[in-house]
Parts: sequence; structure tokens; C-alpha cells
Amino acid sequence: MYQNILVCTDGSPAADAAADYAIWFGKRLKARLRALYVTDVRLLEGPWIADFSGAIGAQPYAALLPQLQQIQREKAATVLAAVKKRCRDSGVSCETSYETGSLAPIILEQEGTADLIVLGQRGEHAAWLAGALGSSVEHVVRASVKPCLVTPGKFRQIQHVLIAYDGSEESSKALRAGIALVPALGAKVTITTVAALGAEDAASQALHKAKQQAAEAGVTANLETLHGDPETKILELKESIGADLIVMGAYGHTRIREFILGSTTSHVLRKSDVPVLLVRGK
Repeated sequence: MYQNILVCTDGSPAADAAADYAIWFGKRLKARLRALYVTDVRLLEGPWIADFSGAIGAQPYAALLPQLQQIQREKAATVLAAVKKRCRDSGVSCETSYETGSLAPIILEQEGTADLIVLGQRGEHAAWLAGALGSSVEHVVRASVKPCLVTPGKFRQIQHVLIAYDGSEESSKALRAGIALVPALGAKVTITTVAALGAEDAASQALHKAKQQAAEAGVTANLETLHGDPETKILELKESIGADLIVMGAYGHTRIREFILGSTTSHVLRKSDVPVLLVRGK
């Protein structure tokens, strides 16, 4: 299970929610946390900085840059200290790390010592740097080889886990991961698949095998067969059953079996108002 959790923070409300989820998981899994703050170089080299340096001249800007860097270091220290205090208050072990550079590559460099990466859907500068899903977040979840928990803007305790399963290798990994998590989280679980037209029997057989796998692990699972567009049906089911966590693989069958994120996975990540655990690991 996940014994080392890397949580990325930038002091934004979304990052605070990500830290809440990381601490909540850490306490229940008896895991260690590492809080990472990255000052993205685009904040020091972005368009407004270029405009500013052009307005005041290169030499004054060169003198100002260390001050801007110091402000970022002080902000990082304050944010990381706050996360560490919250961990301490919750009885969760935590260390902190500060880096300057490109956010996604740094996260990917540091994931080697982590079993789970926790990221907010949107960060402090999402409106400037990206669209609906933070660009750095999307980069990380596309490239990472570790499980990624992508969290919404508000925290709520997890009481019901929804596992999306289609019989593929990646969804089988997600199934195993979800089943293993359920007892530790003290949650109930629903396993779902979206049956293609004319493939209802195959979908039913896959679900019952999944239920048997859960039973062998001591977990009682509810089953739901859906029909229609996977991108919307999974989220509709999440809403109707009150699921607090979606667990799914990065790939699926046919058109969504790609090197990049599958279209269903990408849609759910962008639209979900509950955390999504994206599983790629063994």
C-alpha cells in the first residue's frame, strides 16, 4: 500500500485541500508525507516580469530579481510550515522540500521515493497558466509511473469508493488498488463498467469476477452496469450513489487505449468534484 505520499502545495485553496486529503490518507494508511513547494520559473520569467524589466531597465531588474526570489522562499517556508503543523496535529509524519524550476519535471524527478502523488486539480496560477485542469497537473498525470490522486477544491471524508473497471490491464490494476484501499479507509465500494451495445453479457461476467476478487480480499462490493457514454455515465453514477473517490486506470479499451491519458480518464479528471485516484503501477 502507499507508505510514502508526496503532496504538492503552493498555498492556494486547492493545494490546501490536496494537503487535507494527503493527511487524511496518511493517517489511515500510517504513511509518511513529504510536502513539496516548487517556485515555477515562469513566475520569475513570465510575460509580466519581462514587461516590468523592460519598463525599469535591465540593471534595476537584475537587482530586483533576488528580492523576488527571497519573497518566494519566504512564502514557501510559511506554506510548508503550515502543512507540517497540520500533519503534526494529525499525528502524521511529514518532511518538507522546496525547489525552484519547472513544476512538472521536478515532481517527476522526485516521484521515485513516493508511492502516491497528491495534486490539486488547479493551482494558485491556474487561470493564467492553464485551462480547466492545471497544465502542470495534466503533465504529471500523463507522464508519471506512480499512482496520482487528483483532488478537487474542497475536502470531504471518503465514505464510498467508486471503481471504474472494464477488464483491461490498467483497470485491473485500479481494481486491485481500490479493493486494497477500502478496508484501510473504512469505506464501502461500488464497482462499475460501461457495457457496449451487444456486449452486456461480457460486461456482467467481468463485474462478477471483480466482485469475486473483492470478496477474496474480504470486501463486499456493489455492482453497477452502465450504458452509454463512459465520460458522462461514470460521473452521473458517482453523483447518484454519493461516491467520494473515483479509482480508475489511465487506459481503457478501443479508442481510449492510448499512450496519453484515455479520453474517459481525462474527462473524469477535469469534471469530477471528488478526488480521482489514477492507477498505473503494478
